[in-house]
Amino acid sequence: MKTDQDGRTLAQALKDRAGAFVNSHVDLWVGVEPDATLVLAGNDAQALFQAAADWLADDPQDVVDVGWERQAAEPTQALRIRLVPRGTAGATVPAPAVG
Repeated sequence: MKTDQDGRTLAQALKDRAGAFVNSHVDLWVGVEPDATLVLAGNDAQALFQAAADWLADDPQDVVDVGWERQAAEPTQALRIRLVPRGTAGATVPAPAVG
């Protein structure tokens, strides 16, 4: 697992940022999975894509996978973005955890 200069994993760094990020994006749920997948969920697709653009503009990471899920319960849509530290997308990236 990649760590930054402070010894944190990318997933930990993303979690640290998620709390403040969700405060500036109303009606949005933000989560981070252990494999550094950012999960943005809500009921408005446009808001989800705007939030993803905002996230990447504020703290660029390389995107290695993207998924979209429709759900019966609220939040009705989820955008999953698997991230790696900038400049490492060409390196071998472990497969996402299946579970």
